[in-house]
Amino acid sequence: MSQKPEMTPYERLMAAFERRKPDRVPVTPFVREWCVRQAGYKFSEVMTNTEKYVYSQLYSIRKFGYDMVLDLLAVHAESEAMGSKLKIPLDSPPSVDVPAVRDFATDLPKLRVPHPRKDGRLPIILEGTRRLKEAVGGVIPVMGYVQACWRHTCMMRGTERALLDMKKNPEQIKELLDIATDSCIVYGEAVVEAGADLIWVSDPTSSGDMISKKAFEEFVLPFLTRQIKSYKRMGTKVFLHICGNVNDRLEAMASTGCDAISVDEKVDLAKAKSLVGGKVCLMGNVSPGVTLLSKTPKEVEEESRVAIEKAMAGGGFVLAPGCIVPAAVPPENIAAMVSAAQKYGVY
Repeated sequence: MSQKPEMTPYERLMAAFERRKPDRVPVTPFVREWCVRQAGYKFSEVMTNTEKYVYSQLYSIRKFGYDMVLDLLAVHAESEAMGSKLKIPLDSPPSVDVPAVRDFATDLPKLRVPHPRKDGRLPIILEGTRRLKEAVGGVIPVMGYVQACWRHTCMMRGTERALLDMKKNPEQIKELLDIATDSCIVYGEAVVEAGADLIWVSDPTSSGDMISKKAFEEFVLPFLTRQIKSYKRMGTKVFLHICGNVNDRLEAMASTGCDAISVDEKVDLAKAKSLVGGKVCLMGNVSPGVTLLSKTPKEVEEESRVAIEKAMAGGGFVLAPGCIVPAAVPPENIAAMVSAAQKYGVY
């Protein structure tokens, strides 16, 4: 067993992102509505109440002992600030109800990059990041979320329309992508200024389940690379998550300049490690919708053990779920995931 002194969660995650060996494998469940549920709130409450959201994060990490706190992520705030209308349920995350750009000719010329400290819900999220940083700064890493430029585009155009535009209106969709990328860069700068130690760039619309590798390389990769490299120039760590089957684009994802790639259960961690493990840290890939949600703690521990065994060698691995953890996941399954990292992930 290693005799290394115990690291703080901040030191542990930064070491992994730099592809070094920490004292043990970090564990970072992507817990948003799950923390809200643990703290006894409805999701609609935290959409407008920074104190309640921050409390839910601090309450949960102190109780379960994982390695990262998260801002109020993936609530379409960037797209809302640019004119998309949201549908906000009582106790689940919002969705885009009316996209901002329904007609290129009339809507595209009116688009403006929002002011992160003034427009929409962005100031609320930034305030949460600042409060998290004040509470745990230097000990626990604070994650700030910025949606990927292609996802942002889909949330302003509508996903089906945006996919059709790749063939029918390629120049217009690229113009919208360019504006979306500028918006993501401006907001990302504000996220870093608010205190985020790392940025999660997420895109559920760029996997092989949604678009071809050729379309990814033409329409997404150049803009995504510009977005991620802008964050790296700000001095922050970046991890990129694309849901679904990304086996044919792992190398392209690594070429964006990100520090880490987060993958779901459709990607074999051992193969990913052999392919891109020398370039980026890997994060993954316990199933959130099956294993964490409906299996036993023993089964969670076993799937976590297998993930660790496949990808921890040499450093540069973070145990994580394949995507956001559902609110209904039993608390004992998150505890089992943390326990597995402590039990099997020691260097």
